[in-house]
Amino acid sequence: MTIYTQRLVIRHLGLDDYPQYADLTSQPEVESGAGFNLINNPQMIQSALKRQLRAPGSYGIFKGSQLIGAILLFKRIGKGGRPDDHHLEMSYFLTPTCWRQGYMSEAITGLIANLRGHPLVESIVAEVFVDNKRSTALLKRLKFAFVTEMRDPIVGRQKVIYELKLT
Repeated sequence: MTIYTQRLVIRHLGLDDYPQYADLTSQPEVESGAGFNLINNPQMIQSALKRQLRAPGSYGIFKGSQLIGAILLFKRIGKGGRPDDHHLEMSYFLTPTCWRQGYMSEAITGLIANLRGHPLVESIVAEVFVDNKRSTALLKRLKFAFVTEMRDPIVGRQKVIYELKLT
């Protein structure tokens, strides 16, 4: 699936995108916001990034041929501890030089429009650290509803959870 917006192309990421993806995720602002800074071993980081690139829900945000961000969709764990096809969890990040220009809003809007046409997907959940005001504002603009606030058990920081119902 490839999505074209006014300024961007959103498409599945693959192993061919590894060099640009590694550069993107190694930027300090992206690294800390996405939790990549929690992995100290370079081989583990490389392995984790390649797993993400092979995942069916990994989308790159391209401006021309340049990878400027990513949206990662994962099946949420449902009742009984099994992946739930109907409910997705979304992570996203953008190169800092593209912040505050509407690119992420444009990309997520395009992806949501595409997912609304997918009969299986009923909702998308996004988790954001409380201190990430821009990301929280983005989710609110995109009509995600506040669900709860909690302490992240791995990072030890407060985060908020938002959900968008598609059906």
